[in-house]
Formats: sequence, C-alpha cells, structure tokens
Amino acid sequence: MGTSSPQINSLRIISALLACKGLHEFDHTLSQELVTTLPCDLVGFYLYSETAKAFAPVSDLLTDPDSPGYLIGQLPAEGTMKEAVVKRSSALLENNLAASSWAEAVVLKTAPFQTASVIAAPLTVVLPAGSQPPRTIAIIAAITIGRANAYTEDDRLFLQQLGVQLGPVLHRVLASEERDALMAINSQVVVGTMTIDQLIPVVRDMLHRVVRQDMTGLVRFVQSPQGPWFDIVYREGVEIDLAQLRQFPFERMAPAEMMATGKPLLITGHNHTRFPEYSYIESVGILSCILCPLIVRGVPYGFLAIGSKRRNAFSERDLAFAEQIGFHLSQAITNFTAYEEIRLLKEQLEQENVYLRDEMKASVDFNTLVGESPALQKTLKAIEKVAPTDSTVLITGETGTGKELVAQAIHHLSPRKEKPLITVNCAALPPTLIESELFGHEKGAFTNATARKMGRFELANGGTIFLDEVGELPVDLQTKFLRVLEAQELQRVGGTQTIKLNVRVLAATNVDVAQAVKKGLFRSDLFYRLNVFPVLIPPLRERRDDIPVLARHFVKKYGERHRKTVTRIGSNTLKALASYDWPGNVRELEHMIERAVIVSQGPVLTIEELDQPAQDDRAGTSPRTLADAERTHIIETLGQTNGILAGKHGAAARLGMKRSTLQHRMKKLGIRRPFLRPK
Repeated sequence: MGTSSPQINSLRIISALLACKGLHEFDHTLSQELVTTLPCDLVGFYLYSETAKAFAPVSDLLTDPDSPGYLIGQLPAEGTMKEAVVKRSSALLENNLAASSWAEAVVLKTAPFQTASVIAAPLTVVLPAGSQPPRTIAIIAAITIGRANAYTEDDRLFLQQLGVQLGPVLHRVLASEERDALMAINSQVVVGTMTIDQLIPVVRDMLHRVVRQDMTGLVRFVQSPQGPWFDIVYREGVEIDLAQLRQFPFERMAPAEMMATGKPLLITGHNHTRFPEYSYIESVGILSCILCPLIVRGVPYGFLAIGSKRRNAFSERDLAFAEQIGFHLSQAITNFTAYEEIRLLKEQLEQENVYLRDEMKASVDFNTLVGESPALQKTLKAIEKVAPTDSTVLITGETGTGKELVAQAIHHLSPRKEKPLITVNCAALPPTLIESELFGHEKGAFTNATARKMGRFELANGGTIFLDEVGELPVDLQTKFLRVLEAQELQRVGGTQTIKLNVRVLAATNVDVAQAVKKGLFRSDLFYRLNVFPVLIPPLRERRDDIPVLARHFVKKYGERHRKTVTRIGSNTLKALASYDWPGNVRELEHMIERAVIVSQGPVLTIEELDQPAQDDRAGTSPRTLADAERTHIIETLGQTNGILAGKHGAAARLGMKRSTLQHRMKKLGIRRPFLRPK
C-alpha cells in the first residue's frame, strides 16, 4: 500500500467516488484510485445479481473483446473467486492465480502473462430492516499481472473494509443515475404527439445512458391462427427472422413465461437453456438479454427487449431500470399525447402554489414576541416603524431568539400582507441548488432540469422574501444576489429572459456579518445593501422579566396540545427559569417547557432539570463560563451520537435545535468532527 495510512487512503477514495455522476465514472475513478494505492496494475469491477447468481462486468478490462480480461468477464459464476467472495462475505487474496483451482485460472492459459496476484472484495449494503446480513451488490478485483505474492494481508483487509464503505456510495450513485435518466425519459415522452417509431429511439438513447447494449427492440403480442404469437414493432442492432422462431413452441419460449408471470427476465447467457429458442438467439449474436413486459390498460401488450453480444452483460440493477423504462413506455403507448400527465403536472403546480399561500397565511405565534422588558420593547418599536415601509431589514440575534417570527411580524404588519411571504433557509440548501432555488431554472439548464421552475424570488413577487441564515450564502452567488436586490430583476438559470420583480427583502443571521466581511467571506456591498434597517433581537438573558410570561404561555400552549392538566408553574421553578442564562434562548425555553409538560403528573409544573447540581463530582472542575458549559454539553451529545448531527436520533434533535444552528454553534465554539464516543 502507498505511504499514506489506510484511513487517509479510504477517505481520499470515498471523497473521489462521492462526486461521481454515474456507474462508469464510478468504475473509472475507482480504478485510478486503487492503482495509486495498492501495488496493482488493473482493477476489475462487477455488479452482482443475487437472484441470477451472476456477475455483470463493468470495467473496460472485462468488457473489451481485445482485453486479456474479457474471457474472465464471460465466465459463469460457478467455481470463481467472485462466487467465493459472495458466499464468505469477505475479501479473498490469491497470491498465484495460475496455480490456483479457481475457474479464472483457466483463462491465464491463453493470456500474454504467466500468472497474477488478485484480491477480490465485496461491496455491501445493509438492508433497511437490519435483520438480515449485508447484501453484496458489487465486486472489486485488484490485479497485479505477471507477479505472484504481490499483496499482503493488510492489503486484503484494506480492500475488504473499503468495500463496506463503498457499498452505500455505489448504491447512491446508481440511484442518482437512474433517476436522472428516468426524469429525462419522462420529459421526452410527455411532450407532443409521438408515434412508436419516434418514441423508441428516444427510449433507446436514454437506455444507453445507463445500460450498455447492442440491440433494442419493441415486440407486440398478437393472436395468430396458430395461437398466441408476437410481431416486431421496432428493432435496431440485429436482424431477427420470425419465421425461424416459428419452429419453437410459444408456450415454452421466454416471452410466454414473461407473459404468464408479468415479471421481467434477465438472461445472462448461462441460465437460459430452458428456453428452446436460445440457440437461434445466440446464432444471431445475442448472448445476454433483458425482456421487460409492457402492460397497457391492465393487459399484456408486448415487451421491451435489450440485447448484448456479451455474456453476463446485464445485472439486476439493469433489469430494475429496464422495468422502470417499461412502465414509462407502457404509459406512453396508452396515450402518446400524454394529456393526463400534463394535466397532473399542472395540478401539482397549482397545489404547490396553494401550499405556499397556506404557509404564508399560517397563524403566527406573536405571543413569543410579547414582553415588558425594555430590551424587547425597543425591538418591537423598531418593527412597528419599519413594517409599513418597503425598506430592506437585516434581523440579527443569537440562535433561538425568534428571527423568523420577527420577519413574519414585519410582513403581516406591512401593506404586502395579502401577498406571499416566502422563506428560504440559506444554510439548509446545498450550494449547488441555492441559485436554482432562489432564481429558478429553465428546462435543460442542468441534468435534472426536466421542466421550467420558478425560483423563490418569483414566487415572492409582490410580497416579501425572508432569507434566513443569509451569512451562509456562497461568495460566488453573492454578486448575482446583490444585482437582483438592486435591479429588482433576474434571469433564471439557463435562461436569457429578464424577469421584473417587486419583492421586499428581509434577511436574518446569527453570525457577525461585519466580521465575515473583514475575513472576505461576505461582500461588503451586499452587507451594506442588506443592513439598511438593522433589527437586533435581544437574547433571553437580557430580558429576564419576560421569562415568566413566556413560560406561562408555553405551559398553556403545550398543556392544550398534549391534553395535560397543568395550570401553573411552581415558584421555585419560576425562580430557576429566571436565573438561567438560556444559551438557546426562547427556543430552548420552549422545548424545556414542552418536555416538562409531557412528563408532568399534576396541575403544578416543576422542572427537575434546573434543580439538579450543575456538575457531577466525577466530572472534575465546573466550566468557568457559559460558553464552556455549552461546549461541554455539545461535545457530550456528539459523543452519544457518534458525531451524527441530523436525523431524529442525531445531536441536533437531542439538543432541541436545527442542524444549521448546531453547525454554527460548533464552529463558534471550535468543535470539529469527526467526533467519537469517549471511552
């Protein structure tokens, strides 16, 4: 192995593969990375089909007829190293393939080199149920040609562990590739009136994106005087003589089995001798094929046929993808104009619009903005002054202080209150999607852009857009964002048409944007454009007089929601609440009250969490500051979740905050991942 540690090598390889857009890019990248990591010359990669017990080669090494590895890719699974790897669920090391008893050794007799050293390892995924052992979805083979004993046991263990890590990555890459192709097909077949002859080339081209093939055909079932039969509606890549096929009894042929079961067939070239027509199909050069049934109005219509000149050419993944294609094709045959699908798309857009308006009109819990403390009254007066105007507002304050509530209050007190209030959490959107989400995109602007989409600014036209966590906007997007703010116009991604806007902008952040400007992380001109009217929300520790009012409000709210009989808060609990510093502010107070209401047994609410000693004697010296206490608490929680932030069992949920808020607090407190459970 190279000079880097196995962990560093694994992280490098995984990072490279996570960026892959499809199976063949995954294969090429994996090969490049392993050749630089292990003492290997070549890398072979197969997809494994569990039901067919077959290995579909992916690498050029195994699929190119001029390659010495081509014959290995054509072998049946029985007696191969690959078969043993799947049965044992672990990597195998063979120091001298030529002298071994594996089926692959036979191929070396015709190879230009005498022997090879090989490590073969499974790529596995854990099924959602978790009760079954990991499932093998692919096999990696690292090969050193012409040399025995090229690998060590450490190399075998490295490749085995890498396979465990790469299984989920490959699963995600395959799913993404299939989704993109299916969306592309759907966008093609629903547009305009198409005939079969026009439709099949579209489907074929999309199929080629995912599945390597040499033949595509569409076959329709017919009723002949001799009984059930079929006609070829479309064929490309090979000549098929139906008269030759007539010599075989239909009821024993592959199409008949598929017609009876309604399930697609995967024929590898080693598992099809039960079908009498296999000899003719092989004679015209098709050694592997997929037959996928087409159902129109609940009746078998025919089947989609995909063929290859190689054995083992297709995997279960290809079969599942072809089945999806067959579904789309069946729908298109039922109605080429796709009127129904267009109508459904229109209804979907209308429902999305209704949803946005419902969200806009949702009742706002303004009670959480009520209080008598001077600090809050100053903020409320600022809201009253700026709300009737069209001024841009920058809302600042610590996490949990209620910045979104302030934005809602400004909008609902403004002349725009009958128009949409569109909220965008800039920290929650992946950087690659922010531009499309904000400004929209045209059809075909990028891979998944199968239809034109309005961005959040367009949806907010005439109303207000609230940009939460605006400090997280990527620097390269800030220039375009500033231009939209100043000119009140935009162009969708991939578009040329200028769209005029009338949008009021409210922004919020819990980071020090002025400091971000000094560090070059935020454009100064954008900061000044947003900071026209700053509104600072005071932290809860600076408005302690409001804590009892808020606490009683939350007791009433959650008492009704959870059907509890709590009517008042114990005096000691109120004192404890008022004396606590609340690093999570109003959100932390609300979550604590809700927990206490849920576990309460009587009419008086008490909160044991605040009554317990601040520090266990075993934990050593108490933190000297609130930041120390918060840092310790976050680190302990991260240890309990093994560094996982998101999800219902992640650290953010346990701490009662958003993932983006937790990430910000970790950054501010200098807490870095990966974080392992303390021993």
